[in-house]
Amino acid sequence: MKAVELISLILLGFLFFACDKEESNDPNSLGGDVHTVISNVGDEFFLSVQVGNEYVDLNDTIKVISNNNGLVTFKIKANVSQSNKIKQLLDKIPGDVYDAQGNIDANVQFKITTAGIQDFFNKDQKPHTLVKYDAKVGDQYKLTKSDGKTITRTVTARSDVDDFPYGFYYIKTITLEQDSRIPGIQKFVYRANHKFGIVYVEIYLEDGSKISSYIFAPNS
Repeated sequence: MKAVELISLILLGFLFFACDKEESNDPNSLGGDVHTVISNVGDEFFLSVQVGNEYVDLNDTIKVISNNNGLVTFKIKANVSQSNKIKQLLDKIPGDVYDAQGNIDANVQFKITTAGIQDFFNKDQKPHTLVKYDAKVGDQYKLTKSDGKTITRTVTARSDVDDFPYGFYYIKTITLEQDSRIPGIQKFVYRANHKFGIVYVEIYLEDGSKISSYIFAPNS
């Protein structure tokens, strides 16, 4: 996983219109309607980032800049100089995501449909499912890379009641965990909602600390 991909996990969330069933049993096959509410060019997303118990203002902007049949490109800008821990973590990862002023400035692409979310954050740039909205506890989304290593995302919980605080609401969520190959990171934990997409991300570090963020979609 490259630095831009790590920061994307902190900085992105998605808003979806509905929840469709899949036609394939392949965990990395994603059906659904590609026309979603957040597919509109110009849609913006907002964060609430914490390093440990401290809120950090990254002066971030996240905006949809294009949509090609469900492949949605986001422009991400952020100033990570406000958090030494985030910057030190990014500096360990190969790849340059900084502009001339030392700020994050990158484009990232996801496949988004009414059935779920996929990213391409692997060395082979293969589609890898982040979540399917019909997921059951125990479901796994595995991807084996060309180097023989496997990335595994596992559904660990699913709520059937509105019990997760999200802005002015309480919402249902699906919780997923992903193992890490990144030095300094133990694991990733995501929460997803069938309407608002990825709504919360936690990054557990090997030193026992944590970076987390709410991700607020338009109209959330």
